[in-house]
Amino acid sequence: MRVDPKYLILSSALLLGTLPAWATGETSGVAPSAPPSAVIHCPGGTPVPFTSDAEQALPLHIIGPLACGETVTVLSLSEGYTAQIRTADGQVGYVAQMYLSNERAAVAIKKGPASTATPVNGAVRWASGAAGCDEFISHGRHVESITAHGITVQVSLQDSGWKYRANIAVSNQSAENVEVLPGIITLDELEPSLHSLLATNPDKMAHTTTHQVLWTLVDAVPSASAVANYSNHATVEERLANRPSPTPDYLNPQLALASTHHVTFERTESVDVQSIALKTSSVAAGQITAGVMWFDRDGNARELSLRVPVGDLVYDFSFSLEQKK
Repeated sequence: MRVDPKYLILSSALLLGTLPAWATGETSGVAPSAPPSAVIHCPGGTPVPFTSDAEQALPLHIIGPLACGETVTVLSLSEGYTAQIRTADGQVGYVAQMYLSNERAAVAIKKGPASTATPVNGAVRWASGAAGCDEFISHGRHVESITAHGITVQVSLQDSGWKYRANIAVSNQSAENVEVLPGIITLDELEPSLHSLLATNPDKMAHTTTHQVLWTLVDAVPSASAVANYSNHATVEERLANRPSPTPDYLNPQLALASTHHVTFERTESVDVQSIALKTSSVAAGQITAGVMWFDRDGNARELSLRVPVGDLVYDFSFSLEQKK
């Protein structure tokens, strides 16, 4: 799970400023105080991951979700982005420091229902600024995120010049297992012509002689139609700086392997396609799955719709691409 370092530095500084000396590694002539308490702060109201490993590498080793406003004991703060904590029921594990708020500030954290998208005819559609919808930059890629029924689906889309590459993540914070089935995820071209773009079997991708599977010529951005009605003509920078329903970045950091520029010579590095491909899985409560899918490319495509069925909903994402021949 990747988090913007700016937010980590800020959140750590705020927390460290309120913790006693033993938690920060400082010493003094006074006796050490009791371990400090902190309150779980959930951006967007969604429970946050509580893991058994400090690295929080994917797939996450989830102990269980931490509820918004829950009080925990801070055992140690490292130079990384996680803190070791103990919950009220005695469980010890790790949480990203950005989710910790000092206990005195707990009154400022108002518990309430998580921001969630409203389904229409069994589908939730991404729109900038709409309830349950978020957008952010992850490894230079524009990510669209939808949260509904306790499930968050995040996607980014790139044009490699050979295939379209979709990075997809599903975080299940509902009470039930949900199925992720790559075989029913679709990418449709909407403009200039309406037709489906077929997914490519990862087995075939693994045996190809080209390594354009990891190239990025163009990063897809939200379609204008999905922005205009909600953002009051705000620029991309303004939208990213004022996110009404912020969510963590669930995309697999191991997927950030692509060159950002096309090169004229053939790349020779080994590409383990199977290890990064999105796999059929049953995602338990509190778990995350993430991976890549590849689709046929149309160099004339301008507007695209990526549809990800999860649970009883279809999560529909609208993208726009600059034409590349």
